Amino acid sequence: MTQVEAVESDTDEPDTRERLVRAAIEVFLEKGYGGARVQDIARRAGYTPGALYVHFPSRSALLGEAIVVEGQRIVGQLAESFAAVTPGGDDAARAMANFAIAESGAVDHLMLEALALAARDPAARDMFAGQLAVLAERMTERVEVGVSMGIVDPSLDVAAVRTFFSAWILGLIVHRAIGLSAAEPEAMAEVCSRMIGALTPR
Repeated sequence: MTQVEAVESDTDEPDTRERLVRAAIEVFLEKGYGGARVQDIARRAGYTPGALYVHFPSRSALLGEAIVVEGQRIVGQLAESFAAVTPGGDDAARAMANFAIAESGAVDHLMLEALALAARDPAARDMFAGQLAVLAERMTERVEVGVSMGIVDPSLDVAAVRTFFSAWILGLIVHRAIGLSAAEPEAMAEVCSRMIGALTPR
């Protein structure tokens, strides 16, 4: 390790990792995973490649963390939308509908890059599965909140409800990333309302 790399690696680790992940997101979106070089990502963040490897062993590890960072932001936004939901209201359906018809964003394209890489590389697939497990834990917490609020029937299996919503979110991300047309807002809200209604206590 050079003196410059040593100095860089001694910087505040959370800040360094965040800068590297943000730089990676930008470079991946500009050049795609295959065209993104570690040197480009490190330079964009203001570090050397050696300093990058102190925090991430590979490009795929960077891509995985980028997905988790963006994914947690999305789950957080949905969680905020659901925080003010009252049983019997249509706030939750509206929040889901807004997510379903939103324009494609960074995480959509990052997810497509990750899926393509995972299809070719078993090690990357295992790594992404581990990273997405972090988001699954966050989703489980939100489902449990829904149970406590009376929105989700406590007789339903929490893991099954989480899996349903995780698959719904991932499916919508891919749907948007490849540019498929979205439904009208009111129509989407009606469908989401019926989905939520099926989960409420009988």
